[in-house]
Amino acid sequence: YNGLIHKKAVGVVENPNRKGFTVVYKKAKATNKPSKNQVRRSFKAGARRSLHKIKRLLRANHYRPDLAKATLRRASAVLRSQRPIKAKKPKAAAAKT
Repeated sequence: YNGLIHKKAVGVVENPNRKGFTVVYKKAKATNKPSKNQVRRSFKAGARRSLHKIKRLLRANHYRPDLAKATLRRASAVLRSQRPIKAKKPKAAAAKT
């Protein structure tokens, strides 16, 4: 998945405020201008809505299905890492007889 060689590359990074994620992808028309070919798009809506938007974006831009699948998995992992951790209840001490 070398991003410099291929015309189309896509990546997912977490937003700095830990709310949602950003998809970074390349414009195929600007392959010879590396400074202008990167597009950053932020997704802050709910998880299902954001994942559906990514799927639509990648399908509309004719990305390879395996790259799309990997992108969705990465976005899901980022969203999962942002969930609050549930506090575990302490185990009760064994009853003495």
